Amino acid sequence: MERHHAQLHPRRWSTARSVVLVTIVALLAGCGTTAKPASSSSGQTTSPGVSTPAPAFPITVTDDDGVSVTFASAPQRIVTFAPSNTEIVFGLGLGDHLVGVSGKYDDYPPAARSIAEVGGSGSFGVDPNVEKVVALHPDLMLTIAGGDQWKARLRSLGIKVFTINATDFNDLLHDIRTVGAITGATGPAAELVAGMASSARVIQSKVATEPRVSCFFEAYYPPLTSVGPNTFLFDLLVRGGCDPVTAGARADYPEWSVDRLVTEAPAVYLVASESGVSPAAVARRPGFAAIPAVAAGRVVLIDSNLASRPGPRVTLGLAAIARALHPSVIP
Repeated sequence: MERHHAQLHPRRWSTARSVVLVTIVALLAGCGTTAKPASSSSGQTTSPGVSTPAPAFPITVTDDDGVSVTFASAPQRIVTFAPSNTEIVFGLGLGDHLVGVSGKYDDYPPAARSIAEVGGSGSFGVDPNVEKVVALHPDLMLTIAGGDQWKARLRSLGIKVFTINATDFNDLLHDIRTVGAITGATGPAAELVAGMASSARVIQSKVATEPRVSCFFEAYYPPLTSVGPNTFLFDLLVRGGCDPVTAGARADYPEWSVDRLVTEAPAVYLVASESGVSPAAVARRPGFAAIPAVAAGRVVLIDSNLASRPGPRVTLGLAAIARALHPSVIP
């Protein structure tokens, strides 16, 4: 799960865990919602694989919250409220325009660490500090799903809030093109998307020659929590050559039992680095040694910063997943 000030990392759950879980699910990038193609009144297209025209302003675009936002010109002062969005802005060559980020997890590229942090407010510390945001005089706040109340407050204060919420890899490419359109960086966005799509095709073509592998992805423990079929990470697992044992889950982040895993017998056990464990630590947990993947030593840590952030580096996360599942074809 992507960590940032708009979300509460599961490790911090307390007795109010169920309340916080609702907050996390509502704010996760790429969870449980149907992708909504951004529409533009300028006629620009933001669909992957389509040639992109030169920047045209004014432009009105409908974001993934269904809110139409008009930009008279390219934003010059940008605040992001998710590490993934920070990486997208830098990936488009707009790092010099970034005046605010969500918090300490906005750590890539290294230049992001010196930018003012605006997060840490609200009951669980997952909201932006509205006063800090306004003081930065942004002409764009780029955020993810959730936070309807603070978004409404910022809009009432004249801040242009724009939401992107990647539900899968293709939707991420669409979102990057959309951000390129509203920031005047259509060319860099098209180039970035083309490179990401090409990298993903290479990986997927290699794993397509191999039998698919059953796997389980641990997002958090305890309780043992995985990813459901409507999440961004699930899409990466499938693209990486996995048949997730959680394919039938109804929740986006379902709790799973060890006994059930013993019966389902995944061949590979993937662990998000956010869980803060090692493969050896997984094997030492009560009952886990009976899980076939654990017994076979096929427990692999996956860097959450690469796989859980819907941004330019996600193809590295896809490669890591594919390598764990198919080491013979993804060295």
